[in-house]
Amino acid sequence: MRIIAGRLKGRSLHVPRSATFRPTTDRVKESVFNVLAGYVDWGDVSVCDLYAGSGGLGLEALSRGAGQVTFVERSKASLVTLERNIETLGVSAQAIIIRMPVEKFLRQRSIKFSLVFADPPYADAFLDELNVHIAPVLQPGGVAVVEHAGDRTLEPTSHLEVIDRRDYGTTSVTFFRPTDGESA
Repeated sequence: MRIIAGRLKGRSLHVPRSATFRPTTDRVKESVFNVLAGYVDWGDVSVCDLYAGSGGLGLEALSRGAGQVTFVERSKASLVTLERNIETLGVSAQAIIIRMPVEKFLRQRSIKFSLVFADPPYADAFLDELNVHIAPVLQPGGVAVVEHAGDRTLEPTSHLEVIDRRDYGTTSVTFFRPTDGESA
């Protein structure tokens, strides 16, 4: 695992062999950020990395110019890895770490983000409700990126439309934005 582009390009991310999370592969991450290039102005983006794990998606966003990333993770072991990566890359001042279940975080938030990453465990029951709960934290014109098992289809909601979907073997990524530029 490494940072693909930006000021931290080529830097390695620590992911322990015993990790209980499934990090986004470099191939998938590179493709996601290529798609995002058409939607995101990195100099003016607020980012939230849900189910952060090692922080690969949020740290890539920081490398590309995001000013700050909020990482949400509940696992103690994952948090140790995330904190190590943030410290190693020297981006502690740009990282906010919230230790809490994603479901609780999304239900409590009044802050809105222009880019939300979500890479939940593929079998997570909350995945079916995730889009409904992401919509209220997404700014008008923002983008939500949800990684999921390739055999699942994530449907649009009354507040989010699907703008793209990419498939990579057993992994798929669906991109959403608020309908009519509005969020819930």
